[in-house]
Amino acid sequence: MGSLQRQTSPDSDNDPRYAAVTDERKRKRMISNRESARRSRMRKQKQLGDLINEVTVLKNDNAKITEQVDVATRKYVEMESRNDVLRAQASELTEVEVAELCA
Repeated sequence: MGSLQRQTSPDSDNDPRYAAVTDERKRKRMISNRESARRSRMRKQKQLGDLINEVTVLKNDNAKITEQVDVATRKYVEMESRNDVLRAQASELTEVEVAELCA
């Protein structure tokens, strides 16, 4: 009736021309698949290289930021210490002024 199946002659499987065409198609498909797999491996290798480079850059950035935080922390501690000294001196001066005014 309206069959969609390909009808072949009984001896098409034995026809050397048919076999040669089929072999050529298989060979081309195999070459195409190998090339596609090679491109895929190259893409993955490039992505891996890019990620490794990004990790290196980020680690360097992190080290720089950590050093900046350490420097800022040391400066903060130093300023806090200076402020404590200045507050103590201001308190002493105020006490001396009050004592002089009362005397």
